[in-house]
Amino acid sequence: MFCLFILKHSAAEGGASIFSESSEAVSVSQTAFGFRECDDNWQINSSDLNSESTRPDDPRPLDIIRQHYLMPASAEPYAFAVMSVPSVGQTTIVDNFFKQKTHGVFVECGAIDGQFLSNTLFLERFRSWTGLLIEPEPRNFKALKKRHRKALIANSCLSSKPHPSEFVLRQAWALSEILDFNNISYDHETIGNGDVSYKIVQCFPFYFFLLAANITAIDYFSLDIEGQELNVLKTIPWHRVDIKMISVEHKHVKEGKAAVNAHMAAAGYVAYEEMTDGAGTPGDVIFVRRDLVE
Repeated sequence: MFCLFILKHSAAEGGASIFSESSEAVSVSQTAFGFRECDDNWQINSSDLNSESTRPDDPRPLDIIRQHYLMPASAEPYAFAVMSVPSVGQTTIVDNFFKQKTHGVFVECGAIDGQFLSNTLFLERFRSWTGLLIEPEPRNFKALKKRHRKALIANSCLSSKPHPSEFVLRQAWALSEILDFNNISYDHETIGNGDVSYKIVQCFPFYFFLLAANITAIDYFSLDIEGQELNVLKTIPWHRVDIKMISVEHKHVKEGKAAVNAHMAAAGYVAYEEMTDGAGTPGDVIFVRRDLVE
């Protein structure tokens, strides 16, 4: 069954809270998509925060991220069924480039369960790196919490606009993706043995997450969000961030790899290496800031 969740919003008035712990779910079309209760935790009730006027120096969205999305690094022992290096090659390139550096900082967007295809787990376990893991899909995030990663974690998503925004999350485990309201198909589809479902989610720009988490410099940024990579990159104020290396999955970006490469070149990065999957299909391009290699 498909469920599209629409959350009713009401602007905060006077001293009223801009949060709610439970939001009313209403059916768009019960006949077409079915209906079930929404069990979201915190939703923004103030529509003015999801607008172009909300800037990074506005403390309200940063407070929202800190209080209701960011969770601290776990102090408990790791909980992995199999202790392996899950990356398909990015980790080795990063580790070699930084010459086995210890105590580095990473941000991984599209963290899934914190282990499957993780580009940062090796760096965390064996090089004592830490940072931020962002995963929007609720089931994945529940599994991520159980892994006890030694990094901040957030059950949220990156906005493809330079301000907080609501998008539709297409929930499909490792292939979950963020969709614009104007770009949604409700045709029945199945991935593996599980039906795909849709849910409205609150997203924040990448730079807002850095400010909220007080991350001032990043050694490695892993961006794998199934199609919105270029749009997210366009929201980053490159003159305000310090990011040395970035891996970007491009195979689902509709504008293509050339558009990603062009944007990163304009931002001051060079294509350092390209990754392919087991079938030889291009997947990620790893970029390095130009001043570090020239």
